[in-house]
Amino acid sequence: MAAKETEAIILRCWPLDEADKIVSFFARAEGRMRGVAPYARRSVKRFGAALELLTHVRLRYTEKHHGGMVRLESCDLLEPFCGAQPSYEQMVGGSCISEVCEHLLPEHEANEPFFRLALLAAREMGRAENGGDIWRPLTYFDLWAVRLAGFLPPLDECARCHEPIALDEGAWFRPEWDGLLCRNCRGGESWTLSSESRKLARRMIGASLTDIPSAGWQKSTAEDLRRFLGQQLERHLERKLLTRRQLDELA
Repeated sequence: MAAKETEAIILRCWPLDEADKIVSFFARAEGRMRGVAPYARRSVKRFGAALELLTHVRLRYTEKHHGGMVRLESCDLLEPFCGAQPSYEQMVGGSCISEVCEHLLPEHEANEPFFRLALLAAREMGRAENGGDIWRPLTYFDLWAVRLAGFLPPLDECARCHEPIALDEGAWFRPEWDGLLCRNCRGGESWTLSSESRKLARRMIGASLTDIPSAGWQKSTAEDLRRFLGQQLERHLERKLLTRRQLDELA
């Protein structure tokens, strides 16, 4: 059987038997897939460091090797995620991108815009020294992941009464609602989404991540926006994202 070749992003790996690994990857032309990397646990010669988290690679594979998965023949490193020594913050941030891709993207369905988004976010996060700028790439990734998936609600309208919410006013959100709420509809237990974060979201929708200044970013920057977007993801996926809890625990 002739081997196929594809550009891909490694999402995660886990052991299979004593010698092999299962590899989840996001292929540019084929979408999210899984494959078996033979002898990857016993020898580094064939795959080397190319199977690490969010590594940008070129894969060669043949179809249907083990339980419907493909068989990986070789893997050439195009671009590492964070170099030789990624920080803990970078690893958590990268795992968050990986988890969203794994649960949000259907198998064998090409998604060029999402591939470019994941690659861009991984590149920017990998360039951050000591993981200090994981929050800007993560915020951008979350916003565009929700938007590309088709469930980003209007940021200037109440989801309950449909009245406009002025950009210089705060808005509120609750896990059981698919959008933002105005002051009159917010209810008792709700979170605030600041006008600054809404303005940032609108700016990110109209600009590339590389055009968003990196200076001054920290965990508290747009934290309310990431919480809102995270709730939107979990609501539509109908599951909790484990890496969200890890992000909350970062200092």
